[in-house]
Amino acid sequence: MRLLIVEDDWLVAEFIATIAVDLGIEVVSIVQSYDEAKSLLERDLPECAVVDINIKGSRHGIDVARLLRANGVEFLFLTAYKDMETITEATELYPLSYVIKPASEADVSAALMIAKSRLTTKVQEHFVYSVNEEGCIIKDGVVIALSFFERTAFALLVRNVRNVVPHETFFALLWENPEEISEGTLRNVIGKLRKKLDVRIDNVKNMGYMLLS
Repeated sequence: MRLLIVEDDWLVAEFIATIAVDLGIEVVSIVQSYDEAKSLLERDLPECAVVDINIKGSRHGIDVARLLRANGVEFLFLTAYKDMETITEATELYPLSYVIKPASEADVSAALMIAKSRLTTKVQEHFVYSVNEEGCIIKDGVVIALSFFERTAFALLVRNVRNVVPHETFFALLWENPEEISEGTLRNVIGKLRKKLDVRIDNVKNMGYMLLS
């Protein structure tokens, strides 16, 4: 699992990162504000995020969570807030977990393990694929070589299974200069995925693509 940490207290962020690494989770980045999180998501999409509600800047962690949800990234909240209004607003975004500060190592470990398990199960419910050390997809014991663009696009579709992934999200993640890329280029990548993996990827007109089976 690839994890983003959104936390403006560096000691707390490092505490979470250390626990995550010990659990075999890759920490993609540590950011301290909404703007930093937005900038990161324009370059890379983690699979999950730990989000503190009270962070630097004019926009709080719930705004970050909305941004993550729009990009198909799961998240859990780690926060000192205990009032019901904040908790209600946070739970309306369906986080994987809600951990109250100060949190122990056991609390954070349990939350991350649950997140990792749920994300793994989400993929396995629909697909019987694995990835080898070279980044190739293995299906039914057969190794299927994918390009960087194909592999990255497929991972994005899997994380958002049965949800539409907008064209703009593909462009921002796959290419350094998305304004120079046509929908035809993306269509070519999707076509190769359909053929190589024998999966159903629907084209949602004027919106994007959705992985169904």
